[in-house]
Amino acid sequence: MATATPVERDSDTPSPPDSLTAEPTESKSVDTESTPISESSATEEDSSHPWDQPIPESEVTPEDSFEEKPAPPKTQWKASLLPLLVAATGLGVVVFCSTLYFLTRPCVIGKCSIIPEAEKLTQKSTQTLQKPESGKAVLEAQAELQQAIGLLETIPPWSSHRTQAQELIQTYQAQAETVDEIVNALKTAARAGYESQNPPHSVSEWIEIQALWREAIAQLEQLPTDSKFHPLAQQKIKAYKTNLAEINQRLLKERQSQGSLEAAKQAAQMAEARQGIAQSLPDWQIAHATWQTAMKRLREIPQGTTAYQEAQQLSALYLPKLAKARDRKTQEQIAANAYNQGVRLAQLATDAQAENQWSAALVHWRNALTYAKQVPSNTYYYGKAQALVKPYQDALRQAQSQLQIAVKVQQARSDLNQTCSGKIQVCSYTIDKKVIKVRLTPAYVQTIRQRANSAQAKGESQVHAGIVNHILTLEKALKVISNNAAIPLELYSADGVLIQTHTPIQ
Repeated sequence: MATATPVERDSDTPSPPDSLTAEPTESKSVDTESTPISESSATEEDSSHPWDQPIPESEVTPEDSFEEKPAPPKTQWKASLLPLLVAATGLGVVVFCSTLYFLTRPCVIGKCSIIPEAEKLTQKSTQTLQKPESGKAVLEAQAELQQAIGLLETIPPWSSHRTQAQELIQTYQAQAETVDEIVNALKTAARAGYESQNPPHSVSEWIEIQALWREAIAQLEQLPTDSKFHPLAQQKIKAYKTNLAEINQRLLKERQSQGSLEAAKQAAQMAEARQGIAQSLPDWQIAHATWQTAMKRLREIPQGTTAYQEAQQLSALYLPKLAKARDRKTQEQIAANAYNQGVRLAQLATDAQAENQWSAALVHWRNALTYAKQVPSNTYYYGKAQALVKPYQDALRQAQSQLQIAVKVQQARSDLNQTCSGKIQVCSYTIDKKVIKVRLTPAYVQTIRQRANSAQAKGESQVHAGIVNHILTLEKALKVISNNAAIPLELYSADGVLIQTHTPIQ
């Protein structure tokens, strides 16, 4: 190494560079040609192998070594020098680059423009967030704030502005956290708005949307009241609460519509079951009322709900069944009214018969029979009404017969009144549908006897013949009355003695 020092200092000497450039070749020559040199020595001197004999220092001079071949010690010295030079050069480059890097970092030399730029971005972001025109403006303000923080973070620790930059970073990061909360709330609200599009939605979907609005409101309510973004948060909270109220109404309508739909389905099932076993009017009234309940529940379902479409389909399905139940109920009502009216009129006819009011009885029996025949077939009362038709017909015929008899009796009574009346009451009578009993009055009998005795005593044959003719006329009139009434006649004397009977001619 003592010999290397002059070489490095002597920068004007060209030999070391030449030696360095030729050094690899000479070194290689030494390695590759060592064997031939040894063989030549062995031939000339006929001695032992030259590797076995040391070379005397007196025989080799520096000049000979330099001119003929490089000496191995010097070659090794030059080879060890090259890495040092490379390392020194590299170290210098690194130091230079590092120094250049440190000096060219922001805000290291000269005036720092990053801090005013970051402050300007922050002010712009704050102003935007005071009254943002849209959600996009909020996102832009958030990006500006993050950009300001990013600019300040580029100021290196060795800068004299590092302390001020760190203070601003802490302030801006606090603002950024608040802005992040606002942005998260806005994103949550945007998702809620997106999810609520294209209604109707199911109950579970409305609940999810409701939860999103509540989450957005809760995120904004967590902002401190002294935050500069508090007015913006309050504005959004007010708008979001309005949206939440609308969602609550939608959710309520959806729940109510689902409840009405289920109630309608249950009522329809019940109506079908009742309709399947309905027979009497009350049964069909209940079935019809149940169908009406089902339809009413379907009509309660408003548009804008998931149940509305299904409700319309069920309405189209239930409406014919409702109409069928209504028609059957109407028929049963007609049948019940006709049957009950017939039974009521029959009772009136029976009461009239008991009072021998055959004319009224006849009218009642005729109307009762008409109502019994008006009961529609395939109704609950049809069989019962048919069972009343024949009895009513028989009663009607009987009433007709009795009415005829009553008319005849009434006529006979009128005829008897006319026949038995006169200046002297000729007779008295009783009449029913079985017999007419006529009794001569004592005054009439006494008068006839006196006239007959007087005419006989005076020999007035014409007067006597007139008396006989009068008696025969009375007898004939009573027989005519008996024949007209078709009631047997019994004629009694004033003493109650049966004088004559008459059977009416059929």
